Amino acid sequence: MKEIFVLAEHRQQRLRDTTWDGIAAGRVLAKELGAELTCLLLGSGVDAMALEIAKHCPKVMVVDDPRLANFNSEPYIKTLAAILQGRSSYMLLMGNSNSIMDVAPGLSVALDAALTTDCVGFEFQEGKPLAVRQMYSYKVNALVSFKGAERVVVTLRSGAFPFDPAENAGTVETVACPLTDEPLKKRFVGFVEGEKGDVDISAADVIVSIGRGIGDEEDLDAFEELADAMGGVLACSRPIVDKNLLPKYRQVGTSGVEVKPKVYLALGISGAFQHLGGIKGNPLLVAVNKDPRAPIFRVANYGIVAKLEDVVPALTEKIKELKK
Repeated sequence: MKEIFVLAEHRQQRLRDTTWDGIAAGRVLAKELGAELTCLLLGSGVDAMALEIAKHCPKVMVVDDPRLANFNSEPYIKTLAAILQGRSSYMLLMGNSNSIMDVAPGLSVALDAALTTDCVGFEFQEGKPLAVRQMYSYKVNALVSFKGAERVVVTLRSGAFPFDPAENAGTVETVACPLTDEPLKKRFVGFVEGEKGDVDISAADVIVSIGRGIGDEEDLDAFEELADAMGGVLACSRPIVDKNLLPKYRQVGTSGVEVKPKVYLALGISGAFQHLGGIKGNPLLVAVNKDPRAPIFRVANYGIVAKLEDVVPALTEKIKELKK
């Protein structure tokens, strides 16, 4: 691979964390393969974002056009295909997010490029990259070979590649938009802001999060008490919202709210990637689960294999004693 490209993702003039995930992965690949690293930024009026990316990436290539102001997979695919069509050896990285992920398969077809999705890492054998994907409910890591393909499209699992904000002196290059006047089959209708409630878990430093493992328990007072004792807020995984025990704005995950706490206490949460994808940064993650094979123990800093009814009251009491 001679070039590594990262597709920047943004919403309402703000860069999303998948951009930094891609740059973090791109740095690893560029170093191992001796390749050039470039971030592709598509949008309208994106100068400020381009300068922000250039602080952390050697090169930023910008396509600025009103038709790219809001995300639409159709013009994105056409624009990226036009930029990459004449290049012979590259890997394009993008987030495995709900909005961007449909770009990858369409672009793979347009460029006749190999495709692999939801990657959590890379390994290298004989100078060639292999993508790491998780299978069988995240119990097995599979190595994916590109079989000598020189053009590769990869989507990355959110949060799988820790970003180091090391300063660089990158350059910004603006290229002409290749879109024609041909009408688009898709159009951007509008952006609907998610529900906001009385608690903003995205701003919390300490989060106590509950999941399916609480069973049929509907009285959440014990968990609320623990969260209060820790000076944090109570959050949850999707099954709790599905049971109507907590509102949607308290759900952590790729289909919920992204959080960046300093401490994250996961109670009865298995650790599906949809949930872990909503936990950003590098928090102190403590997991309590009665299943010793729960995937969350693979990413937790500390793990406790026990029943919640044995741990939660004792932990709450101990914290209260320490605060006296």
